[in-house]
Amino acid sequence: MTMTTRRRLLVLGSSRPRSTSPLGLILLGAALATSQSFQQVVQWLKDHAESLLVPLYIAIVTVYLTYVAFREHLDPVLRVLFEKKAQGLESMSSRVAAPSTSELDPAFLRKADLDDPQPVDLTGVYKLISNDNFDGFLEVQGIPWALRRAANAARPVHRITHRGSHLTIKIEGIIESQTTYIINGPPVETNVRGRIFRDQVTYLENDRGIVVRKTAVTENYDVTVQRELSTDAQHIVMTSTAMFRDERVPVQCIQHFDRLE
Repeated sequence: MTMTTRRRLLVLGSSRPRSTSPLGLILLGAALATSQSFQQVVQWLKDHAESLLVPLYIAIVTVYLTYVAFREHLDPVLRVLFEKKAQGLESMSSRVAAPSTSELDPAFLRKADLDDPQPVDLTGVYKLISNDNFDGFLEVQGIPWALRRAANAARPVHRITHRGSHLTIKIEGIIESQTTYIINGPPVETNVRGRIFRDQVTYLENDRGIVVRKTAVTENYDVTVQRELSTDAQHIVMTSTAMFRDERVPVQCIQHFDRLE
């Protein structure tokens, strides 16, 4: 093998494929643009643009109008249906959740003067109309999600009998309960879904309602429930606060009630 042949073989063996240059890509694109098949594709798109875009536009408008109709018309209907379903779950939920109960010594009740002066008369029947952070208030107490959802949608009725220092609160809803207190009297033990509390009731400083201070016996938190009557006596604002003994931030919910009777 001659020296010239060896050099040619070395040159061929060391040659590597080179990357396509930008100029080559431009020339390739120009060639495709001038090709008959590419022009046919472009012409087909031009011919069928209207038939493609019009159905797409109609579909987008239909989806938008459906969304608007749902928000303005169907959503309120679904809310009503969900509330009815939640009310249907009340009997089942009340069987699952132990009702709140309280007991007072009958002898002590006889000592309470029914004619004690009372700065406000809370007697009446009130129905819940709105909640603010009720779900969060229940969640920090370990209430299961399903029961929280039903409780948040339900609209319980509170029947209050207030005469002198006697105060009876009967709740008709997901958790049925009836509790009798002596305002400024001794603690009353209550049982709410297996949680034991010792309750004491006093009047608010502004004399527009009462506050129940619930000291937990079996839990690491306490609860205050404040009921304040409006000046026209037609509404009650109930503010419930869970306060933790491990210095966690208190959680509060506000509920509004309208008088029925």
